[in-house]
Amino acid sequence: MEMQPLHALFWERFACPPSDYEERMFNACLYWHARCLAPLVRRLDPDFFAPDLRFIQRLGAATGLQDAEAAVSGFRQVNWRRPSFWRLRLKCRVSSRKASRLARELFGTELESAGLR
Repeated sequence: MEMQPLHALFWERFACPPSDYEERMFNACLYWHARCLAPLVRRLDPDFFAPDLRFIQRLGAATGLQDAEAAVSGFRQVNWRRPSFWRLRLKCRVSSRKASRLARELFGTELESAGLR
């Protein structure tokens, strides 16, 4: 069975127009304390969250849990390959754990509605 991409499941679940997916997913997956800092950081350094946004795009294209977990794993590697005090110590970034949990929830709901779970 062909699963819908995660971004389509997100649109349906959160009544979100496709144009808002990246921003809403970004905000949903930020660490809680980073939500206050993100607007300021984006203003000072517009490219600071580029790895997070690439991850959200890749995660959105995932058509199953295996694809989603590959995207999560790749994002974790990006954070460790380029260590940054802000990203690793202060966790001013998207949480891969939150993103993974949301992907499991969305794909689990999709499987249940198809009667496969």
